[in-house]
Amino acid sequence: MAAALAAMGLRLLGGTSPVPAPGGGDGGDVSTADNSGAALLGLVGDEVLGELEGTWWAPPELSPGWEDLPEIAALASRLVASVDDLVGTDSPLSPGPEKAVWYDVRHAVLLPFWRRYHPGVEAAVITWRRPAATVAELAGDGISPIHGLALWEAQLVGACDGAHGLPVLGVDVDEVMADPKQWAASAASFLEDLGLELPHGAVDRAVAVLEASLGEPATEVGEDIVAEEATMASRLEGLLDEASGAHDRWDPPTTATLSPWTAALLAAERAARLSATQAANAWLAADGAHRAMTSALSTLEWTVDRLAATALSELPPAPHQP
Repeated sequence: MAAALAAMGLRLLGGTSPVPAPGGGDGGDVSTADNSGAALLGLVGDEVLGELEGTWWAPPELSPGWEDLPEIAALASRLVASVDDLVGTDSPLSPGPEKAVWYDVRHAVLLPFWRRYHPGVEAAVITWRRPAATVAELAGDGISPIHGLALWEAQLVGACDGAHGLPVLGVDVDEVMADPKQWAASAASFLEDLGLELPHGAVDRAVAVLEASLGEPATEVGEDIVAEEATMASRLEGLLDEASGAHDRWDPPTTATLSPWTAALLAAERAARLSATQAANAWLAADGAHRAMTSALSTLEWTVDRLAATALSELPPAPHQP
């Protein structure tokens, strides 16, 4: 979807920084980068989540108004400035003649942060597929199917909640692929309503991008996850049906919340991450203490040797023996 929007004339920014798989191994690099600092955009999101004791794969439990927490406010000016310094007027958060779409598949829950600290967020495009697509994509990062389902729910709930009051384009990717031309026309209308002047042929170029991806193999999941996938999809069905399409102002009647199952699973992931971090910090602290003790002993040994040498040099000469 991001590439299709870029084909309409928007500047495509974003992606995620290379992140080690939580299950071990390098997990590969995940990026939708152009040359505008995709890694930095991902690292900015990682830092905000880290301040809240979370990660993209174990997002924190966010209470209303979390973006106004002192520790988050303290980060804001530096992080926003670092992004603007890198991408300049190509940033979707900076004024300029060229509009941009910031594509970030791992930090959708941080939309309130950007809305709070940068006035350039004009709209949100929320996309989703059936949960199996997320499960398959995250498998390469060491994420289990059950964990992947929880992340699918958390990101969508976070995005829908964070977009309150904004113009929103809700996109069911599977439905779009069934009729790319209809979606491209509606997306163009949405962008034009925001005041964007699309170049000639924008819709046709977007359709070409979408049709080029039609040959990609369908996502399959194991039989053991089919029931869980269906349950998760049905739980968010009402929210996503309501979100689908263009909205001049996204203002759903009810606030989306995580299911108790997802909240508990992500809490366990955060606890495991925190325990691992504490163990690593304890090892570093012990290593530091050992180095300090070794240095102190070395200094003491040098001091003793020096005192001994000084004492010997000050002894009177031995008496002459006849």
